[in-house]
Amino acid sequence: MKKLILTGCITFVLTGCTFTGANEIGPGQYMITSHGSIFNSREGLLENINQKAAKVCNGKSYHLEGDSGANMLIATPTQIGSTPTTVLGLKAICEDGS
Repeated sequence: MKKLILTGCITFVLTGCTFTGANEIGPGQYMITSHGSIFNSREGLLENINQKAAKVCNGKSYHLEGDSGANMLIATPTQIGSTPTTVLGLKAICEDGS
């Protein structure tokens, strides 16, 4: 039973789950970071960042700054050891609209 639960937990951790968060760093400027497992693609993380940017900019136009081609693989400490994780962070600048 323990092996089955452990296998289920490991499978859950290694699936394509992502988390995307935005932190306001200035008026109309947000640092948006998307985290996922090693199975998430750069394009998928970038799509998540674009969706979050559209949301935080309230439908206004925006542009992204940063290196969308940066190295994304990091090691995240977890209960089962060091786990490879993908991370992509870009700055979204909301347009004034005037």
